[in-house]
Amino acid sequence: MSNLWLPLGLALSSWAGFLLGTLPFRIRSSHHDHDLEHEIEFSVLDYLYPITVAFFLGYLAITLIPHALFGGEGKPIVAFAAGVAVMAVLSRKVLKKDPCCETGHDHEPIGWAFFLALSVCAVNDGILIGLIDPPWFSGLNLGMIIHKVTSSFALAFALGHWNYKGMRLVWLGVANALISPVLFFVGQALKGHAAIPFDTLLGFSAGVLVYTVFTGMLPHSRQLLKRKPAAWFGFLAALAVSVVLGFIHRAFH
Repeated sequence: MSNLWLPLGLALSSWAGFLLGTLPFRIRSSHHDHDLEHEIEFSVLDYLYPITVAFFLGYLAITLIPHALFGGEGKPIVAFAAGVAVMAVLSRKVLKKDPCCETGHDHEPIGWAFFLALSVCAVNDGILIGLIDPPWFSGLNLGMIIHKVTSSFALAFALGHWNYKGMRLVWLGVANALISPVLFFVGQALKGHAAIPFDTLLGFSAGVLVYTVFTGMLPHSRQLLKRKPAAWFGFLAALAVSVVLGFIHRAFH
């Protein structure tokens, strides 16, 4: 069942976040209220984003990093380092933007470049989940669902600032919602491919996610938590749930 429910959850959460991201501009066009527009943006990101990061941190520490680096054969550490290096080059030299920076108010939105930057993460998200095929109640899945809401919200918000409207905006939202679900099936296909070692793929994908979380998402989360201390409750609760789920998974596997 996870072969259907996981990609469906990714698609629906992406589309829901995208629709929410267009809401401020619909309000602005009908009420000309710029203050309300930014209030909606901050309210959504300030509370959801740290929860996403907390779920990822728990899953990385308890499940993914130990499994990717020490649970396989071959040289997974080399693949992990390669994933980190590739993501560093992409973000600093090619895209020149933090690929998973979802806080649109901290960085000037750059239209198509912003879409392509978030797509890099969406590709790795789908492949990683396809490779692991985790149970629904895991830190990775719970974090990824919220991650899709916040990243899609930020994308719609950025594109709206660049005056993307009508069907042009709709098709970008649809494309964004389909990237990770489609790559989920690619990840599952690669998992069973004899020519490509599973441990190498997992190590590389884990390296990409670790770089993204620790160099981009975690610093932004700290900024948001500093601005809204009440968001610490959601962060700590999500971290605790993710850690507990990780230990439960390890106990049964």
